[in-house]
Amino acid sequence: MQIALIGIGKIANYQMQAITHTPGIKLVDAHDLDANKAEELPGSVNFHDNLEKMLNKSAADAFLVSTPTPSHFEVAMQVIESDRIAIVEKPICTSQSEMDALLTAARTRKLPLYTAFHPAYGREVDWWREQRDAQNFDLGALLGFDTCFADPYYIDGKLTLGAVGKAGAWSDSGISGLSALSRLIDPNSMELVDGRMTVIPSLACSQVQGLAVYSFVEQNNMAYGMVDTNWTLGKNYKTTRLRYENGLVNLDHAKEIATLSLSGQDPLVFNLATDKPRLVNHYCGVFSDLTEMFGKGEDNTELSEVLHRLLFAALHH
Repeated sequence: MQIALIGIGKIANYQMQAITHTPGIKLVDAHDLDANKAEELPGSVNFHDNLEKMLNKSAADAFLVSTPTPSHFEVAMQVIESDRIAIVEKPICTSQSEMDALLTAARTRKLPLYTAFHPAYGREVDWWREQRDAQNFDLGALLGFDTCFADPYYIDGKLTLGAVGKAGAWSDSGISGLSALSRLIDPNSMELVDGRMTVIPSLACSQVQGLAVYSFVEQNNMAYGMVDTNWTLGKNYKTTRLRYENGLVNLDHAKEIATLSLSGQDPLVFNLATDKPRLVNHYCGVFSDLTEMFGKGEDNTELSEVLHRLLFAALHH
């Protein structure tokens, strides 16, 4: 599978590294508004300073939209309207109306549409799925969850450089939490109970903190969980705690560590980090899944539609 990259920012470095570690996928073209970004590309990749020309001339099978979040919709729509396949960094857009427009455009042209949910491919998430499915630990039924994705993007009353290109704490990180959860519980069973957003009008972002409470169905029983996102804590903190009848599973998404606490026993700690950066590991999972779906003529549009609807419902509750 040959892909082209649109936007050569900070995240693109991890994406390009992951491509080199993933069989069956190759980067052939790239575009950025800044011509100096061409220096960051491997020698085998063609740089284009004009997106329209790249869309018309590139031999790529699909185009990875890795631009700032507020521009995802516009760029993805340009790709689709050029009758090309879009892969869009999460979140795919910033409103339900934009989501509906992208889905309609892709379906009208009978084009696959992919969302790159990279937090869903954390090694700690993969590890717990494997343990759970193999029934290696007797934890009983899942009773609930709490997920927190925090970044140090609001300090001393100002946004930091880390916030550049982001839409807001909930818009960018709420979808991260939801995508990780989608590999642990059935997202189709989730419904919004409450959503609370903290907005500071003077800041160039949609929100500095966002929280949502969801219900979900587990073994025919109703359970509840919370997704919290925060830029004001001054630290990088990303974790999901899964509460079971007989214990607790803590997945540290920032450190790639899983901690299993069984009732009456000392915690078991599993360090799942590798010699590769965390985000490279994430994107290796994204691209491996992507190439498999592409080979089957499939996409993850159905999942993307469910997760973004849950995201936007909380944003406008």
